[in-house]
Amino acid sequence: MVTAARRAPLPLEPGAVARRYARALLDVAREQKGPSLHELQDELLGFAQLLETNGELRHAVLNPALPAEARRRVLAALAGRAGASPLLHRLLELLVSRERLQQLPAIAEAYRDALDALEGRVRGEAVTAVPLGEPQRSALASALRGAVSRTVELKNPVDPQVLGGVLVRIAGRTFDGTVRTRLSALRERLASGR
Repeated sequence: MVTAARRAPLPLEPGAVARRYARALLDVAREQKGPSLHELQDELLGFAQLLETNGELRHAVLNPALPAEARRRVLAALAGRAGASPLLHRLLELLVSRERLQQLPAIAEAYRDALDALEGRVRGEAVTAVPLGEPQRSALASALRGAVSRTVELKNPVDPQVLGGVLVRIAGRTFDGTVRTRLSALRERLASGR
């Protein structure tokens, strides 16, 4: 009997790994009683931020020279002191055992995106030269809802180089209605003689 050589699975790009963990976490959270989906999101984002901002902690829990059991104990103690849910405890243990704890920030972001998709929401940003007022932001979000067929939550970063107008990034799409872009296009037309 001839057996085929077993091939190792192809490595997944980091975003795909994070999306898989986030989707599985969301599915388990929906099935179990425990923290609400939003409470779990807050816990996850909090731990991810802690890992990103605390260099000593990050070094300790991501250091491959430290045995996995020691890293697991550090995270369990930290999660216990923070009052983390059992589901987050299990996720952290799983990530440590699979050497994927460095993926926690990406998993937190992917979880937020999956929860947004589940609730029919999308996040975006409207870059303007000056901050938008609430009526302007609401009107823009309402207009964008028609383009993406979901509820829109907008952040409004300010960039004085925009000069005027708005640059919207949402759901992988960009809508550029800035004065800077229009001036640049005009400059190119004038330079080319058109």
